[in-house]
Amino acid sequence: MEWRKFGRNVCILAFFCLLFSGKNLFPEVKEPVLTTQSWMKEGFTLKESVQLASQSQKTKEEFRKWIEQRPKKEQNKIHFILKKHNIKLYSKPVTKSSYNKKIANEDKKYPEVPQTIPSQQDYFFIGGSYQNLDTRYLPKSEKNHSGFYIGKKAEDHKIILEKRDEKFSGSVFYQISYLQMNLGNRYKPIPHFYFAKDPDFYSAFDRTNSPLTQPILSSYFLGLNSKPKEDGHKLGIYHSEAVSKEPGVYYSSPNQSYSFTWAPYSRIGSLYINDSYKNLSGWDSNVQGEAMGRTDQFYGFLYARSEKKSWDLGVDGTLYRDYNGILSLPMQNMVDQTGVRQDLQFGRLRWKQYFVLEGLQSKEGLRYESGIGGHIPLIFGDWGAVVFRYRDYTEAGFNRFHAVGRGLFYEWRKDKNAISIGGEVRTGRQQFEAKLSFPLQYGYILEISGIYRDKKMEMRSWFENWSYAADYNVNLMERNELWKLKLVGPEFSLNLSLSQKSGTETYIYYTNLQFLLRF
Repeated sequence: MEWRKFGRNVCILAFFCLLFSGKNLFPEVKEPVLTTQSWMKEGFTLKESVQLASQSQKTKEEFRKWIEQRPKKEQNKIHFILKKHNIKLYSKPVTKSSYNKKIANEDKKYPEVPQTIPSQQDYFFIGGSYQNLDTRYLPKSEKNHSGFYIGKKAEDHKIILEKRDEKFSGSVFYQISYLQMNLGNRYKPIPHFYFAKDPDFYSAFDRTNSPLTQPILSSYFLGLNSKPKEDGHKLGIYHSEAVSKEPGVYYSSPNQSYSFTWAPYSRIGSLYINDSYKNLSGWDSNVQGEAMGRTDQFYGFLYARSEKKSWDLGVDGTLYRDYNGILSLPMQNMVDQTGVRQDLQFGRLRWKQYFVLEGLQSKEGLRYESGIGGHIPLIFGDWGAVVFRYRDYTEAGFNRFHAVGRGLFYEWRKDKNAISIGGEVRTGRQQFEAKLSFPLQYGYILEISGIYRDKKMEMRSWFENWSYAADYNVNLMERNELWKLKLVGPEFSLNLSLSQKSGTETYIYYTNLQFLLRF
């Protein structure tokens, strides 16, 4: 038997063995837990709410231990909210000595700890997506894509049937005891965004335990989970021709904070990290990253953000390597490329929201670009700030340029809300920039960003993609203008963009609409 078929055949054989093992695929519906939106309604930030929703889906013992590691005031608040929603963390009454005496005595306004966390809700779901890219640069077949999805999610399995354009496909996740498998075009035990990704589709609802994770090309996974009914260490084998013709191995840590894949024959692998580090010398930090390819030729990104609230100081930065959008292509298409790749690094230090130091460096073939900048508020208060921005730009290689940009902006930043509107003058030409970002009710996020540049402006401009980065957050662009609108929530997602390429009057329009309904 050929190696390339080995992994797939093993996974399929195991699936049918499990299917006819007599285990009920449709267990009875269980009580739901508090969702991300519910925690946000209680005053937690989006990031805290996502973490709380994820942790509450574990066993009551793990959730209880996790709560006890939180700051005391946060513990009391969580216990109060659980009590408010009649969610029990303990199966029987407890005394002060049986959980945490310090919590019970610190603040009497919060009732004593509630009792059992119910398991995750089972449900059916339907979803759909529509995408249109209106441009003369692509054939018609690549401009429009639509999909429709229907399936069921339960504690130990997920099933989905799909229609992507004119192709029908499906996927199943199934777990029995310590054995897990993922077969088809949707589910995988690793959180990697780009692994075997379908280049024509993506999911805006890719969250922990989501029924609509990233759509992928045909892949088969068979492995073990260290905990039969929880999110433990996962280790197994996979077969995906979009990644490697031969089988490979995968690993994913609990909570999917760290993960990797490796195909020994082709030497193609991928790494993933998404982890938070609380109170590390007073700093709260988050790191996200993904790399794929071979050890001597890889592509990917690393994004980090850290803040020390007592100093009102924040730092964020991004590193990435790309090649003409290759990150969105199947992994086999990434390796052995001979074209020009781009390596970019960006860093930013922010103090009291409005004092900023920043720097950027990019190497793209023989094109070298770099710059440093600073933001100084002229006046500021609770209403926001009027900020002066200074940037020094340099380009070397085929072209040699040097310019200074001076800009004036109005900014307002508070918690996760941000407004920044203003303009910059560089070499006698102007560019206008705008950014608005707001968390809304029920777990929705609205963000609008845009840039308009005078024609024939020398050198590219720094453009921040999104405030809530799940990818590299800054890139270089030389289009005359680019405008983006993004509205994303648990049931609905809308992405719109409009741009004009440099040296042309033609506009490019992009629309992506998605929905997800549970019942």
